[in-house]
Amino acid sequence: MTLKTIIMTTVVLLFSITDIKAQNACPLNFGSKQLEKAKHDIKNWNGKIIACDVEVIQVEKGYQSKPYYKVKLEDGGQFWVGSLVTSGYEKTSAKLRLLGYFSLVDKDDIGNKFNKDGFHILSFVVIDLATKQMAMFPGSDKQVKEWMNGTVPVGQK
Repeated sequence: MTLKTIIMTTVVLLFSITDIKAQNACPLNFGSKQLEKAKHDIKNWNGKIIACDVEVIQVEKGYQSKPYYKVKLEDGGQFWVGSLVTSGYEKTSAKLRLLGYFSLVDKDDIGNKFNKDGFHILSFVVIDLATKQMAMFPGSDKQVKEWMNGTVPVGQK
């Protein structure tokens, strides 16, 4: 078993034959409307779990060479994502579904090199919408199961 295998767990979704959007599985709770609210109240949003569909528009290397990438929501809003997994799905123009924590960017965070927004999403689940494959952070099984059963998990404050 390689270190990469230990760090990243890849799950082929059981419902890969059908479109994720047609399922109750892996629902969304974050779009441009929520992004605008969050930008004006980032401290209150810190720690909330968000789920959204995005298109990757820029990819950089973040902490421990994990992807740090800028995304665009379907309705136009943009923000940065710090990935907790190395899935290989984070490529320019890729369409992804993310599950992650809304998080403040610490002043000494590597993300400050690219991101001036004061927050990012720390994604612990990434689904490639083209292949329907999922990569998840080890230990997030409970949240993933809840999400796949139709509920966006609630973050701990």
